[in-house]
Amino acid sequence: MANQDQAAGGPPDIRDPASGNSLPPEHPRDVFARIAVAAHRLLDPICRNLCYVSAIVTLVMATCMVVDLVSRMVFRIPLTGMIELQTFMLVFAAFSSVAYTMLKNQHVAVDLITSKLSDQTNSFLQSIFSVWGAFIFGVMGVFSAARAVDAFVENEIADITRIPFWLIYSAVALGTVLLSLALLAALFTHLSGLYRHYGDRSRFWLVFAAVVIISVAGIFSADLLKALFGNITPAVVGGIYTLLMMVILLLGFPVAFSMAFTGLTGLMFLTSTDVAFNVAKTNTYDAVAQYFFLVIPFFLLMGFLVLHAGIGSKLYNAGIKIFGRLPGGLAIGTVAGCGGFAAICGESVASAATMGSVSIPEMKKYNYDDSLATGSVAAGGTLGILIPPSIGFVVYGIITEQSIGKMFMAGIIPGIILVTGFALAVYVQCLINPNLGPKAPRATRAEILWAVFDVWPVMILFAVVIGGIYSGILTPTEAGGIGASGALLIALFAPGFNRHKLFTALLEATQTSAMIFTILIGVGLLGYFVTLTDLPASFANFLKGLEVSRYVIYVLILLLYLVLGMVMNIIPMMMLTLPILFPTVVGLGFDPIWFGVIMVIMMEMGQITPPIGINVFVIHGVARKYDVSMATIYRGIVPFVIVEILVILLLTIFPDIALWLPNSMDVLAPLE
Repeated sequence: MANQDQAAGGPPDIRDPASGNSLPPEHPRDVFARIAVAAHRLLDPICRNLCYVSAIVTLVMATCMVVDLVSRMVFRIPLTGMIELQTFMLVFAAFSSVAYTMLKNQHVAVDLITSKLSDQTNSFLQSIFSVWGAFIFGVMGVFSAARAVDAFVENEIADITRIPFWLIYSAVALGTVLLSLALLAALFTHLSGLYRHYGDRSRFWLVFAAVVIISVAGIFSADLLKALFGNITPAVVGGIYTLLMMVILLLGFPVAFSMAFTGLTGLMFLTSTDVAFNVAKTNTYDAVAQYFFLVIPFFLLMGFLVLHAGIGSKLYNAGIKIFGRLPGGLAIGTVAGCGGFAAICGESVASAATMGSVSIPEMKKYNYDDSLATGSVAAGGTLGILIPPSIGFVVYGIITEQSIGKMFMAGIIPGIILVTGFALAVYVQCLINPNLGPKAPRATRAEILWAVFDVWPVMILFAVVIGGIYSGILTPTEAGGIGASGALLIALFAPGFNRHKLFTALLEATQTSAMIFTILIGVGLLGYFVTLTDLPASFANFLKGLEVSRYVIYVLILLLYLVLGMVMNIIPMMMLTLPILFPTVVGLGFDPIWFGVIMVIMMEMGQITPPIGINVFVIHGVARKYDVSMATIYRGIVPFVIVEILVILLLTIFPDIALWLPNSMDVLAPLE
């Protein structure tokens, strides 16, 4: 892939995506590397600049939201067409960044198996997946272009802003075509890796032929299955393609692409190629063009701006000043700081990495036990997907059509209970064995007051965002716009924040948004297919037919999320499972808002549970220079896992703990 830091004018640094090793383009007979170099030279500047434009558009959207709110609430003058305009801007921002996200390898994939495979095997698999991905988004690009032509001929114009639809559809077509070309560039990079391993010998051409055959077989799997088995019931087709999706997911095909490929090829079987392609044409635009989806880039932008403004260290400083004198006080301060940072950042891995880099050196200075120091950060980092405003709750609300505002409210009390439980776990351990976490020097009252005062802008921002949603004054979308704009103001006045950090935050937020929107496109296609197979209803009826308590099924679902949380990011995990499991949960009589909180806590647990746990790997990377082993981190996590299990039991026995705040809210329409 092209190196973002490549000097201007030089050839792109093409790397083997399987190994990360540089592939020198000078190899005399490697035509694949030459094509990859040419493709990256062409695509990288185009996609990078489009991504920069997308990032700026995201910032403009947040600003427009604030201007609209001020105009309506202060001057009583609503700005006409703002919802329509911002929806179009969202579509442009999303599709302008999907290709660069691919070039930077930011689309989420499961690497549980691929991390153990050889470079050659990974290159072989990724070559096939690149063909399939290029096919999917090539179809979307071509048909979106046709839709743009139709809109131009028929003079389709937006109702309020009078913006021609052909301009919007053209942006969709450009983004998907560039993504398809980026996947083809990845294909030639992978083929180059295979060529360099096998050389210009017959074995390479056998491998190349296998790539071609399997790629074509996958694309035309509907015709192959019909030829082999004739007519198959929709339920069986659903089972076959679901199994296919799980296999290619585990083999490293990005989650969004796996769902889109399964949905499209499955539709080709159940309907026809023409119908499937037309579904892809409408779904590509419709899956993104929803006004309430603005909450995704807004809250992500809010989180990344706060992250790069160095707010984490201020929150940690406040935590240790308040709690440092207690046994294990620095670890308790770390948990409190993680909770505060989670309330603004809303992302677990970022919380763990940021708070770990700040707190672990401080705890080492006071001779804290390695297991307690790393365990408290790993566990505290998981709070990012529970304490609102959480991007996990945003995605859950979108997929299940629940009120995002109510989801935010439902996470507050369980989040406070979990922070308190983590702090108590540290305190009890250090009471039993004071050597685990010695007391830090007592802070003066002035130092405590100054540390708290130092984070007042963040506290006010959180109060405005969550208070505005709770009171009904703001919808989650509007609160997201205020949150992003407020985070920008805080960042601009933060020491050390500069233009480089601003654009880094903008790009990271934009790329993460693009990753989520690509998954939403895949979810849309998969949803059409799953609906035709009637799998959710069949699965729900099967579970209802079991002569067991609904709580047995509930526990099995929780265990599934625990296992998935060990190996997958929370967002694709929810998008993959909720279309099938959510109807079952509701059918069993469980409250959907309450279940969302329970599910998120289970995913938190999965992120720190052996044998994997993504937050453990993040903390291990931070603590590597202190020679802290994975086993030490896992040992330190055990008390916090016990706390999470106890909190889940508490919420299961007393569900009103999670439901009291959302039930007390003013009327809030779902998905606003």
